Amino acid sequence: MSKPYMGKILMVDLSDQTMTPEAIPDRVYEEYLSGMGLGVYILYNRIPAGADPLGPDNILGFCSGFLTGTGSLFSGRWTLVGKSPLTGCWGDANCGGTFSPAIKHSGYDAIFFKGISPHPVYLYVKNGRATLKDAADLWGRDAIETEELLKQQYGPKAAIAVIGPSGEKISLISGVMAFTASALPIRRQ
Repeated sequence: MSKPYMGKILMVDLSDQTMTPEAIPDRVYEEYLSGMGLGVYILYNRIPAGADPLGPDNILGFCSGFLTGTGSLFSGRWTLVGKSPLTGCWGDANCGGTFSPAIKHSGYDAIFFKGISPHPVYLYVKNGRATLKDAADLWGRDAIETEELLKQQYGPKAAIAVIGPSGEKISLISGVMAFTASALPIRRQ
């Protein structure tokens, strides 16, 4: 019988620029499912007590929904999880669109980031191969412009999640944006 999950995550350490695929035991999916449940499991077991939400010990996770990619209706949501810098407690947000299926198509149920990069980078994943790429040319641009530039480079079907200048400046109320091609606002010149 086919499982509705991939059974592995990708852990990206921005401090040393490494990417490590990790197998997740079936029992974790049986107890926590995926999405927020998988995020809770990883964060609870890996973020040390008292970790600074903006420090290298915090973990930010992009978790696809349990049934994403199975053909089930209304199941294409993903959840962003981490220790909130605003509250110092659990933080999560969820979104629909094409990003959740893209996580699963990359071969993972979730992608987690820890550490702090010495320079701006972004993660590019294609055919299960992950690469950190220099993001200096994207730094300082708003989320819409960044998405547009990345779609020009990787194609209109690329699934992209971005931050803007408020995230770069570590605003406590900044967010992660994941637009879909049809939802991009029209820019007037």
